[in-house]
Amino acid sequence: PYYGHKEVAKMCARFVGNIFTCPELPPPPPQTASNSVSPPPVAPTPAHFIAYAFHRTRLHHSVTFTALALLQRLKTRFPATHGSSGHRLFLSAFMIASKVVCDDTYSNKSWAVVGQGLVALREMCAYLEWH
Repeated sequence: PYYGHKEVAKMCARFVGNIFTCPELPPPPPQTASNSVSPPPVAPTPAHFIAYAFHRTRLHHSVTFTALALLQRLKTRFPATHGSSGHRLFLSAFMIASKVVCDDTYSNKSWAVVGQGLVALREMCAYLEWH
């Protein structure tokens, strides 16, 4: 379930969970007409979610550590910040780090796939105030 990224994924999950005091599972996504009939997806643990992101993107570890640096910077600038979802925080930081570090990066739709249905494309863009 860790796709060969167990140690780094667990370390990242601990970092995000501890620094932002995030719950183990994210809140369910808001109900829309398209998902009101089916039950919400079962959320993976943060470590499994992060390992899957590493597996799907195959990005260099420098992107991972840049993402952690961005999260540390966020916490330093806004010390009272708490997270409702380490999944969303990590994915947002990982996506931004990828766009900063890499010359050619994934589309927003690809990032939505990496988000495993826990973060909708519109929600992710709104969360980042991206138009």
